Amino acid sequence: MDKIQFEQLVNQTVKKMPYYFLDKMRNVAIVIQDQPSSYQIDKTGYSSNSILLGLYEGIPQTQRRYYNRAIPDKITLFQKNIEKIGEESFPKINQLIEETIWHEIGHHFGLNEEEIHLHLQKKKAFSQSSTVNINQFQKIDLRIAKIIKAERIEDTDKLILLSIEVGKEERQLVAGIAENYPPETLVGKEIVIVANLEPRIIKGYVSQGMLLAAKNINGPVLLVPDGEVASGSTVG
Repeated sequence: MDKIQFEQLVNQTVKKMPYYFLDKMRNVAIVIQDQPSSYQIDKTGYSSNSILLGLYEGIPQTQRRYYNRAIPDKITLFQKNIEKIGEESFPKINQLIEETIWHEIGHHFGLNEEEIHLHLQKKKAFSQSSTVNINQFQKIDLRIAKIIKAERIEDTDKLILLSIEVGKEERQLVAGIAENYPPETLVGKEIVIVANLEPRIIKGYVSQGMLLAAKNINGPVLLVPDGEVASGSTVG
């Protein structure tokens, strides 16, 4: 892999990082180097036989109050070492680049090795659990539905019983949105549902599907089409 291809992988990794996270980085440069110098290896305290993938050089944000007129912090990726550990495999190299960047950025924010390890494990677990292939995704039948009736379920704080129209079919759903959506505000609203979810019985009511909502600190927010769409329309 030449340096331009490697740089492209690094740039792609940085672009995938959440904006709110990148916005908190202060005065830090990411550079690429073939291999670490003896001076850089000595700084880490590792032996000369160690394979160093990345190195953070600078003063962490937790120890530095002002960045004006300061020399930028530097994160260095060592291309040849990453390629060696990645066994010249494009997917492995790409993964190592991502893990190394996140690791060194952790040092920029003042995290210690144990804290960085925990963050990377959480990130890896989230990535693995949230990944589905295209065949799995195509099994999910997302549809537009129109709410024609809504009423609270007695003796519950969050549950609403919805009667919905999905094309020519009428169904009912049980949804935990009562604290954010009074029943009278829901009638006539178009929502997105998982239409082929196995029916469940909730508080004695059959729920034939599930509506989609984003999780917010103030509670669920319904996902709705940006414009009028016929009920029963597919989503995807």
